[in-house]
Amino acid sequence: MTALRELLGYLSDELVGITFAPDRYPSRYMNYEDSKSCISNSWSEAKAKLKRDVILIAPIDALLDEMFTAFESGNTNKGADIAMSLWAADIKKLR
Repeated sequence: MTALRELLGYLSDELVGITFAPDRYPSRYMNYEDSKSCISNSWSEAKAKLKRDVILIAPIDALLDEMFTAFESGNTNKGADIAMSLWAADIKKLR
């Protein structure tokens, strides 16, 4: 079982990683689908462990959905902006 801080750290790192354009991923083993899966899994596990910041779950869910939709519709700038806004909100400090 992974600790909340560790899950949020993974999520934060993946939010940065997903901003790479498909042709700019640093390795052939890193891609959008893997990043999306890691973000979804980390967030799913983390939100189940949140105790104090539960009111932020729905807004973060909505932003993640909007981010994935933007990336998948080809609007990578919007997707990257949303990812970085979540990262900048210091998602690692949720409790």
